[in-house]
Formats: sequence, C-alpha cells, structure tokens
Amino acid sequence: MKPARMGRAPIFFLALGFLPRVEAAETPEHDLAATFYVARTSSEEGWEDVFINPLGADYIDEYLAVGALSREYARSYYDGALKFEAEGQVAYHFGHEEFWELNAVPVVARWHRFPWNDRIATTAGFGLGLSYTTELPQFEVALEGETKRLLVYWVAEITAGLPNRSWALSLRLHHRSVAYGLMGDEGGMNAVGLGVRWQL
Repeated sequence: MKPARMGRAPIFFLALGFLPRVEAAETPEHDLAATFYVARTSSEEGWEDVFINPLGADYIDEYLAVGALSREYARSYYDGALKFEAEGQVAYHFGHEEFWELNAVPVVARWHRFPWNDRIATTAGFGLGLSYTTELPQFEVALEGETKRLLVYWVAEITAGLPNRSWALSLRLHHRSVAYGLMGDEGGMNAVGLGVRWQL
C-alpha cells in the first residue's frame, strides 16, 4: 500500500494561517466550540479518494467516536470572515481494535462567509497538528504496511446549520499521515465522520 499522503490542498489551506497582520480576537461572542462526531475508517490509499467521493469510497469495520473542544484565538482579513482556532481531540477507536487517540491541532483556519449564509450558515475549516495513539493501530499496518503511534494529523471540516443557532451539522475528514516521510516511511489512515458542532 502507498503511504497516506498530505497532498497540495492541505498545504494551501495551512498557508492561510501565515497571512500577515493577523489580529488577536477581541473576545468574540462565541469563542469556544465543542464538536462530537462518529467516523468510519476508509481502506482507500489516499485522502484524495475519500475527499472527492466519500460515499463511493471503500471502508473497513473500524470506527472512532471523537470529542473535540476548540477556541478561537485570532481573526484575519475580510472583516473576520477568516478566523483561527486551536483544537484538542480525544478519540476512542472501536471495531476489531479498541484504543484511544489524542490529537493536538494548534492551527485551524476557518472560513465563515458564503453567499448562502442567510439561509444555511456554513463554515469550512482545515487544521494541522499531531496525533498520538495509546496502541499501535494494527489496521493501519494492514492498510499501509507499517505505522507509528505518533503521526502528523490534519482535519478538514464543513459545517452547516440554521442561521443564528448555536449548533450545526459537521462533516469531517479525519487523517493521520507520515507527511511525506517526516514521521516515517508508511502509515496513517483516513476516516469520514458526521456529527454536531456547538458554539458555547
């Protein structure tokens, strides 16, 4: 199997986090958010295959339930349409294997402005960090040939909900990666998750 790949799109979105003149958030109305989602692991070789066609991708009987807490810490151009968050995640894997996964995501870039937001409030986010599992995931070894407990992590998310409501549906791509050999030769996984995000 080929190693899990990061690709060019995540690097592009990560670059948004290094735009100049980022200003500290001035106590936004809702600077905390909690997200809960359940995801299923894909057997596809690359994240692109899952991202482009999540319904048509192949999956295995490995699942995870994830609780995440994020805090907005900065906003950039476009009158606050682009904001930045930090997120921490705790995930429980279940299926043929049971173990915990801890993810630290210090940079999440989130875009808040879409032309249909007066009807469906929508955001799109991308975050990059690190992932650590309490056990070596054997399904990652089966899919990729080998893996490690500590890998690079990134998440892509789309949320959609009713305007002026504190909750929204969340669709996420949950990804562990060797990051072009930075963390090893092969390893990682992709999972597609559906859940709910609450502004606290």
